[in-house]
Amino acid sequence: MSVCDKCGAAVTAGDAFCGVCGASQQAAGNDAAAARDAGGTVAATAAVTALSSPAPHAADTEHISEDQSSTSPDSPEPAHENATRHVSSAFDADNAPSTDALGASSSSGGNATTGGRRPANKQLEQDFELNRRYEIVRRIGGGGMGAVYLAKDRNLGDAPRAVKEMIESHIDDAQHAKAIGDFRRESLLLTSLEHPSIPTIYDYFYDEAAGRFYLVMKYISGGDFASRLRNAPGGRIDEKTVVEWCIQVADVLDYLHNRRPQIIYRDLKPANLMIDGNSGRVMIIDFGIARWVNKEEKGVTAVGTMGYAPPELFSGNVEPRSDLYSLGATMFHLLTGSDPQDNPLLIFDFTKNPRPRQINPAISSEMERMLMRAVEYKPENRFRSAAEMRDALSAHLERLRAGDINYGTAPASDVGTKTIQAEMVYCGFCGGRIAADDLFCAHCGAKQPLAGAGSSAALRASRTTAKLIVAGTTELDATFALERENNLLGRSDPHSNIFPEVDLSKFDRETKVSRRHARIRRQGDTYLIEDLGSVNGTWINDAVRLAPNQPRALESGDRLRLGETTLHFLLG
Repeated sequence: MSVCDKCGAAVTAGDAFCGVCGASQQAAGNDAAAARDAGGTVAATAAVTALSSPAPHAADTEHISEDQSSTSPDSPEPAHENATRHVSSAFDADNAPSTDALGASSSSGGNATTGGRRPANKQLEQDFELNRRYEIVRRIGGGGMGAVYLAKDRNLGDAPRAVKEMIESHIDDAQHAKAIGDFRRESLLLTSLEHPSIPTIYDYFYDEAAGRFYLVMKYISGGDFASRLRNAPGGRIDEKTVVEWCIQVADVLDYLHNRRPQIIYRDLKPANLMIDGNSGRVMIIDFGIARWVNKEEKGVTAVGTMGYAPPELFSGNVEPRSDLYSLGATMFHLLTGSDPQDNPLLIFDFTKNPRPRQINPAISSEMERMLMRAVEYKPENRFRSAAEMRDALSAHLERLRAGDINYGTAPASDVGTKTIQAEMVYCGFCGGRIAADDLFCAHCGAKQPLAGAGSSAALRASRTTAKLIVAGTTELDATFALERENNLLGRSDPHSNIFPEVDLSKFDRETKVSRRHARIRRQGDTYLIEDLGSVNGTWINDAVRLAPNQPRALESGDRLRLGETTLHFLLG
């Protein structure tokens, strides 16, 4: 170990720049030259180049310097104890690469650079033995910068492992340095974490000949939230399941936020959350852009996924409540089926877009309030911490199990301004879908020449309307507009000259709906429902059975059950 020429911080031998202040280290260049003069390989120089990207925090240097001893790739490694040693040796300029039987140079303590090469993006073949230890089974994910493979650990009884690969192909020098820094940061960060919802890291190494970095982690077999959402009935996950999952997510966020230094995940979304097929536990993956954050740090790079990233992230600010926004956006997507990426800058503006229950009336009023609080524009209006959000979700889960919830519209004081039905138009510049009153496009930012000329004002002034939607059917005509002052609900019977406005005959195959089952009548802007002495009764939200001829006021989102037929009542 040496010290920085400028600030005096500890610097690993061979570092070209200080990891704390970023100052150039003259001694590093001299060491590299000496290595070349002594007949060392080009890899020594390459290691210095890779280390020139400054670490995100001084903790990087601490992790790297714990143990500089090289490790034989043939010796088995304990699951967690030596993980940091693997990462440390991966940046050790003195470790010489070893050559496997196929002639590919690889090393568990390889050097973190390609020495200027840009290798081809070629997928690893099945049965290929990586680093003399990991036998590739198949590719299970990835993108243009690399892939994720399922592999067998030959040193530990063919235990399944996830091998994450980064390929340095088709990128310029700036991207090259950033890619190395991100991958290095992820490996260092993961080795410092111990939580049941964070995958264990087993190994880290660099294949010099192929120019690829590898991170070996616990294999999770259960699939991610995004795939589960795609396969869910109706494209939505039920509220109880979502709450159970997100309690675990909030718990791991609380763990990260209380680390010293603090860790902000920054890219929470359904694709980065998985279910462990063995334990059923939620696992948070892909720490590539998570970072340590100092309280004094400003101007953090804006990274994340549009729609899930909070507004402050795009102005270079990041804090723990930024992750809570992303968790709220993830829950919104799972519960409503509406992808925040489809309308990233407007979807949580509930003055112009539907509230969660208006999209999915099966969501409880309590859950709607928690969702809307989590995605508040200003961080100070969200949950104060991940622990508070976790506790709120846990309390809600208990109420769900006890049936102590409601599906009515919450008071305006609880959920904010009432949602306004706005006419939707398309941007003339990029074609994105926007509200007629928007002055600027939320997708491309272009000013709209006809903004305000739409009919939104007329919509606001228009009289309240309502409709019923039949649940659990694929019929196209499953929506009934309540256009009259009195609307009869039932089954048609030409012989008795009964033709209800809401004719449920085609949805009531077991004839559980009476011919004159119930009536919805309008009184000002209020809609009242009245059971007309039906045989099988009229239920509201599966909790209240109406007494015959006793009107009851309806609220937007109420679920009505007539016999075995379920309908959703919606205003607007």
